[in-house]
Amino acid sequence: MAAPISSRPEDRTGAVLTVDLAALAENWRLLKRRAGPTCDTGAVVKADAYGLGLEPVAKALKAAGCATFYVAHLDEGLALRTVLGAGGIGTPRIVVMHGPNPGTERDFAAHGLIPVLSTPGQIKSWRNFSQANDVLMESLIQVDTGMNRLGLTAAEFSSLMADPDGFVGLTPSALMSHLACADTPAHPLNGQQRERFASGLATFRLKFADAKGSLANSSGLFLGQSFLYDFARPGAALYGVNPVPANPNPMIPVVRLQAKVLQVRRVDAASPVGYGATFQAPDGAKLATVSMGYADGLLRSWSASGHAFVDDLRVAVAGRVSMDLTTFDVSHVPDSSLGPGAMVDIIGSRHTIDDLAKESGTIGYEILTALGRRYHRRYLPALK
Repeated sequence: MAAPISSRPEDRTGAVLTVDLAALAENWRLLKRRAGPTCDTGAVVKADAYGLGLEPVAKALKAAGCATFYVAHLDEGLALRTVLGAGGIGTPRIVVMHGPNPGTERDFAAHGLIPVLSTPGQIKSWRNFSQANDVLMESLIQVDTGMNRLGLTAAEFSSLMADPDGFVGLTPSALMSHLACADTPAHPLNGQQRERFASGLATFRLKFADAKGSLANSSGLFLGQSFLYDFARPGAALYGVNPVPANPNPMIPVVRLQAKVLQVRRVDAASPVGYGATFQAPDGAKLATVSMGYADGLLRSWSASGHAFVDDLRVAVAGRVSMDLTTFDVSHVPDSSLGPGAMVDIIGSRHTIDDLAKESGTIGYEILTALGRRYHRRYLPALK
C-alpha cells in the first residue's frame, strides 16, 4: 500500500497561480454597465476560461448574474452544462460558437446548447435535424462582415435570404458577426464592419422580425453605442487583459503568477548563463533560478527582453527560458528577499499580463491560454 502524501500541493509545485474571482466578477459588472441594461452581457469561457479554470470561473460569473456563456467546441459546452446545471427556465444559456459538426446535432438539443451556424452546410444539417425530430430550438446565424474567418459570405447570406426554404424550420434568435480590429478604434475596418452588419441585420429582420444582433467583443464594447446591439460577448477583458491597448487598462487585475526560487548563486567570474550561452553574466552578478519555464507557459521568446519582480524590484531574465527553469539577474535584490520560500512575480500588479505579452512579442490572450497545468492554483472567493 502506497504511503499517504503528507505535503501540501502548493509545496510540491514550482509556481503558484492565484485567480481573484471577486475581481473577475467585478470586471463582468463593469462591462455590463458599459453595455447598458438592454444588452445581454455574456461571458466567453472557451479554452478552459482562457486558461483560468472553467468551473470556478463559470460559477463566479453565474453568481454575479451572467446569464449567457460562450464556448468554442461542443465538448466545452457539455462540460459547462454540467457545471451550470441542466438547461431550462432560469438556467444560463450556453452558445457553442463553432456550431455542430455533422452527427452532433442531437447532443446540442439534448443538453440545451445553442449552436452558431456559420456555413450553408451547417444551416442545412441543423434544419434537417430540426424538421426530422420536431425540434424547435434557437440558434445564432453568423455572417462575415470583413474578417474572412467564420460566417456566411455576403453571397451565401443573400442566397439563403432569397430562398423560401433557406431558414425554414429554424428559430434564429440572433444574427452575429465578429470584429477584426476592435482593439484599434481608428481602424477603418471597424466602421465598414458596423455598416455591413447593420445592413445585414435589417435584411434578416425582414424574415425574422424579432431577431437580435451581436457584434461587440471585449474591445467592441469600447467602440461606442453604435457597436452595441442585443448580445455582447466579452472574453479577455473579463480576465484582466486591456481591451483598449492605447489607453490605461479599465479592467481589474485577476491573475497573479509567482514562481519559486530554487537557487541563488554568485558568479565568481564573468561567464555565460543558460542554453546557447546567449547571456554573459558579469563578475560578481547574483542569479536566481526559478522553477518555471516554457512547459509552464513562459514563451521562449520572452528570453530576450523579459522582466519580473521580486517585491518592488524589477529583475531581468538572464539567458534563455528553458523547459522547466528560468534565471533572473537579481544582483540588486537584497539577500533578505531571496531566502527560503522566496517567489518571483511573473504576473502581478507591477507586471501585468499585457506587459508579459508585449515582452514576449504576443498578446495577452496567448499568455493566458498558455498558462500551464503544473501550477498550484488558488482561487480567491468571489464576494457574496
